[in-house]
Amino acid sequence: MIDDKLLKLTAPNLIACEGVDAKYFLIYYLEHLKKIDCMYNNFQVEDFGGNTELSKFIKILPLLPDFNHLKTLTIVRDSEPNSKKAIQSVQNTLKNCNFAVPDLCCQIMKPSDKNHNVHIGFTLFPSFTDDCSGSLEDLCLEIVTSSESKSLLKIVDKTIDSVNKVVFRLKRPHKNRLHTYLSLTTDFVGLKIG
Repeated sequence: MIDDKLLKLTAPNLIACEGVDAKYFLIYYLEHLKKIDCMYNNFQVEDFGGNTELSKFIKILPLLPDFNHLKTLTIVRDSEPNSKKAIQSVQNTLKNCNFAVPDLCCQIMKPSDKNHNVHIGFTLFPSFTDDCSGSLEDLCLEIVTSSESKSLLKIVDKTIDSVNKVVFRLKRPHKNRLHTYLSLTTDFVGLKIG
């Protein structure tokens, strides 16, 4: 969750993402990209909290002292459980906060005279397309699983299903699936998503 008294814009390009796991995933990814191109030094990543808090975060931005230096805003969130609803939610928030509204994922909208002077884009985990459903955890599983570990994922899925049927219903199955997989592999056990 964001506090307008603590939020400081330190770069001209802001990536606002859903949750601390996504924040550190993106920070580490930007660190990798900085080795390839120094333009990635001009990015800042902030966690807007949960999807219901995006609106508050977007409303706070124009009130910040350095807002007039902001050139781009990219919103990154999970598409689960329904990508069409996720897209509509982001679009409605941007419209209600007087920002330009992209029609599609990964499309950059230039500001118009009636919008704030910030280029806007958004994307969804796991696959950055309009027709995906899932989360950052699904993307991470795609990254770390090889063809040899597909059988391990079947065991993970059976374990999650068994817990859901026998013990209790897991509240965050996408996170449980990833962490179960990571805990069963010696390469990744104990590592954070980033």
